[in-house]
Amino acid sequence: MDTLKKILNPKIWLLIVAIGHTLATILPALSENGLDMGKTEVEYAVWRIVSMIIPMVFIALTFTKEIQAKLATVIAGPVWVMFVVWIALEGFETLLIPPLVLWGLLALSGVLHGNWQTGETVEEMQ
Repeated sequence: MDTLKKILNPKIWLLIVAIGHTLATILPALSENGLDMGKTEVEYAVWRIVSMIIPMVFIALTFTKEIQAKLATVIAGPVWVMFVVWIALEGFETLLIPPLVLWGLLALSGVLHGNWQTGETVEEMQ
């Protein structure tokens, strides 16, 4: 379990997924279309940079490990579920393996390092 926790470091996985997401989805869209904001693909690429890449890098570089882990779970968990639902509805495609694995490992890293059981009750926190 300790080896798995070392491999699934939230900071590292946030950066891996941010880089992978950039290389797989953002750079191809921008290289094909340039920076023409009139094209839908470019708008989506810019939106993904602003809504996913910048926050993931910011989280990886600024917050503590526990906060990184919790935010990694909150970010990656729903994305992983979206891919699972997509596969269930549309059928399995090998093209979906890399994002399914990357987002799943990011979510798992957050679950492993999130310190979800702090022992505090709501009354103690107030």
